[in-house]
Amino acid sequence: MTDLEAPPERRELPPALRNTIAAVVVVGALVGLFFTGRAAVTGNANTSKALPDSVNRLVPDSGAEVLRQSKVGVDVANGYDAYLIINGKEIKTEKQGLTKDLGVGLVQFQPGPDTEIPSLQAEKNCVIAMVYKQVDGPKEAKPVFWCFNAT
Repeated sequence: MTDLEAPPERRELPPALRNTIAAVVVVGALVGLFFTGRAAVTGNANTSKALPDSVNRLVPDSGAEVLRQSKVGVDVANGYDAYLIINGKEIKTEKQGLTKDLGVGLVQFQPGPDTEIPSLQAEKNCVIAMVYKQVDGPKEAKPVFWCFNAT
């Protein structure tokens, strides 16, 4: 086509067909939003339902009700390690009360005397498990955050 040629004629869709296509697109978008919203997992109490591949489970589950002396921790996938931040207190070493059995993937803390945290707080407790690949080390840790209640 040269600059002097006119562009080819455009054929418009009939208004009824155009409106039908627009309606189908809008309805499809609304249905997609509905199912996306229903499948979404939100809130600190629902973290256990949407774990990253590096974590198999949380101890206790998010939103659980436990005793104030209950273990807190994370079950990491093979090849991963972690440390914990419980209610703002970092627990990284055995001296602070952190126990690790990476053969089975458990990184846990048991509140008690002579530990960093003698007992969990009454009511809401929040934990951040800083999870990382063992080969990368803790500088590459990614947080997994959840909360639960203690009585």
